[in-house]
Amino acid sequence: MTDAPQVTPVILCGGAGARLWPVSRRDFAKQHAPILGGASPFQRTLRRFAAAPMFAAPIAIVGAEGRFMAAEQAAQTGVAVEIVVEPEGRDTLAAITAAAALIARRDPAATLLIAPSDHLIPDEAAFAAVVAAAARAAANGDLALIGVVAAAPSTGFGYIRPGASAGPVGRRVAAFEEKPGAARAAALIAEGCLWNAGLVCMRAGEGLAEIRRQAPEAVAAVEAALDAATDDLGALRLGDAFLAAPRISFDHAVLEKTDRAVVVAGDFAWSDIGDWREVWAQSEKDAQGVAAEGPVVALDAHDCYLRADRRLVCALGVEGLAVIDTPDALLVAPLARAQEVRGLVAAMTAQGRPEAAQSARTHRPWGWYETIDRGERFRVKRLQVAPGKQLSLQRHHHRAEHWVVVRGTAEVTRDGAISLLHENESVYLSSGCVHRLANPGRIALEIIEVQTGAYLEEDDIVRLADDFGRA
Repeated sequence: MTDAPQVTPVILCGGAGARLWPVSRRDFAKQHAPILGGASPFQRTLRRFAAAPMFAAPIAIVGAEGRFMAAEQAAQTGVAVEIVVEPEGRDTLAAITAAAALIARRDPAATLLIAPSDHLIPDEAAFAAVVAAAARAAANGDLALIGVVAAAPSTGFGYIRPGASAGPVGRRVAAFEEKPGAARAAALIAEGCLWNAGLVCMRAGEGLAEIRRQAPEAVAAVEAALDAATDDLGALRLGDAFLAAPRISFDHAVLEKTDRAVVVAGDFAWSDIGDWREVWAQSEKDAQGVAAEGPVVALDAHDCYLRADRRLVCALGVEGLAVIDTPDALLVAPLARAQEVRGLVAAMTAQGRPEAAQSARTHRPWGWYETIDRGERFRVKRLQVAPGKQLSLQRHHHRAEHWVVVRGTAEVTRDGAISLLHENESVYLSSGCVHRLANPGRIALEIIEVQTGAYLEEDDIVRLADDFGRA
């Protein structure tokens, strides 16, 4: 058996993770959210690849709304990552085609691994060993999927049916089956079917050729987008030709049609953390089966997942519930119906509820802000600015602002004059004033901003200069 080649991970950072609402939303999706405590799923994914020398520096395919968060979390993790920005999400076919085309231009013989950004794989060594086997299986031009040995029947995962032997490593893919019912899932496992983990290994040139054979319009759009790609603050932004790529998954467009798909079995613990029931299953629990995160008190509760992001959550005499409390939204649902949260998000979207997609804390390339109170003609925000970062030079037509520094040091520009403010100091910014907030310090800057005026929405901003290309 030959040694496995070095593998370039391609981390897919699209998707909104709607079944994990209200923690996961379109503007702060589950791959970046703190789920299961500590690091985000994206950061865990980066560390998994950094732990094995067989992996080259990863490439992350991200949407415009998540590119700064991806860069920030990668920097926090200490893992160098190349970021490719999609002008618009077009599902996994377009994202994977972009990665294969980009890598093929550099080295057609390079091996890449398509990997979701939001999965849980605790055994990094076992994972790396299976990827090495898949890389060997892909060496002859096959698309090598990693199918996880199923621990139990699950209605939330897709399944792969292995077929005839494909040589020393792997077997031909005979069929796919997407999220069966409970009885069917049990039958599939008994027949030797594997969970579809969304992990695919391929050589860049040959993988791109197979995509071209199955979905030529996607390759044409992506190659035009690469030709027009530009550097955007250290990231590669694809050109607008990307929007012509069909909106379809890689599985449906390529894997279900190709005769070059093989599957390599991986016997390691795995979860896609796809809904709150799965989060509960992966969490530490007390003797009554209660998993709690945050300020939670439970009495006579059984088999529940209770999460409080800020205020106290108490549960008495309940069973089988998911209770997730965030600053602006509360979800109470039976764990057995966790897969249906996506439908609840769709209903909120249809009603025009902003909470369906927007979280209370809005992340920006310089830090974040959140609204803590609001009423007629006033709005109160809490802002945090990262060290060395600054907001745009801007003015507002309809509102005045009052900034109070509660932590750190603020550099304030007001109509051309620059001053420093320290904790417990404040500044007033009249309507129309040209101003900017910067953090010259080494710790995060936090301020309270009080807005007053007739119109207080975010589109009342005229940016005159900006470090992030938004002016």
